[in-house]
Amino acid sequence: MNSANASGQAPLLEGRGLVKNYKVGGQTLEVLRGVDIAVAEGEILAILGTSGCGKSTLLHVLGWLDKPDQGSIVFRGRDHSDLGAAERAHMRNQIMGFVFQFYHLLPELSALENVLMPAMIQHGPLAWHRQKKAERDRARELMAIVGLTTRAKHRPRQLSGGERQRVAIARALQNRPSFLFCDEPTGNLDGQTAEDVRHLLWGLNEEHGQTMVIVTHDAKLAAQADRVVHLVDGRIATDHDVDLVEEVALD
Repeated sequence: MNSANASGQAPLLEGRGLVKNYKVGGQTLEVLRGVDIAVAEGEILAILGTSGCGKSTLLHVLGWLDKPDQGSIVFRGRDHSDLGAAERAHMRNQIMGFVFQFYHLLPELSALENVLMPAMIQHGPLAWHRQKKAERDRARELMAIVGLTTRAKHRPRQLSGGERQRVAIARALQNRPSFLFCDEPTGNLDGQTAEDVRHLLWGLNEEHGQTMVIVTHDAKLAAQADRVVHLVDGRIATDHDVDLVEEVALD
C-alpha cells in the first residue's frame, strides 16, 4: 500500500499539532510535543520507538481513547476535536478496533462471546435480539479467519497467549472498523507465535484492505509495514515509506 502523500489521496485520519501532557508528582510531563501524522486508507503504519517515547499515548489520542491538550483529530476531512466523551465512545465502537498487548478479554465469557461484545454494545439490549443471529454469524466467520473455529466455546484461561490475541483481533474486527489500532500486539508472545500473529494481521490488510496503525518497539516488525514513523521524546524524528528506512537498534 502507498502512503497518503505518495498516493495523492487525502488521508483517512490525521492528527494535527497533537500535544499531550500529564501531571506527575506536581510536575508536568510532556508526552506529545506537537505531532503531525496522517494515515492513508488501506495502509499499515508502524509507530516505532523506545518505551516512554509517547507512542502508546499517540495511539490513544488518534483512537479517541484520550483527548489531546492541543491539536486536532481529522477523520475523512472532518475535525472531530470537539466530540464529547459519549460521542467519542460511539465513534470508537463504530469505526475503530483495538488490539492490546495483554488481550483484555473478559474471563467469564467464551471466546465467541468476547468477539461479540462490540456488537452487543453497538446495538444495545433492545436491538440486540433482532441482530443477534447476524452478529453471531459474523463472529463465527471471524473465528474461522483467525483459525479458532474449534475454540469458540473455550474461555480465555483455556487458551494460549497466541490464541487469546487472535480472539482479541477477531473482537476488534467484529464491527467492521475503518481502523485497527494495535498496541504492541506481539510484545507478550514468543517468537513463532508473534510471527503467526503478524502474518494474520498482514493477511487482513492484503485480503481485506484493513487499515492499521501498529505501535511497536520492534524495528523488525516495523520494517514490514508500509510506512514507519519513528517517535523520539514525543516528537516525530522520521516518517518514511518502509523501503527508505534503515533498521534502528532499540532498547
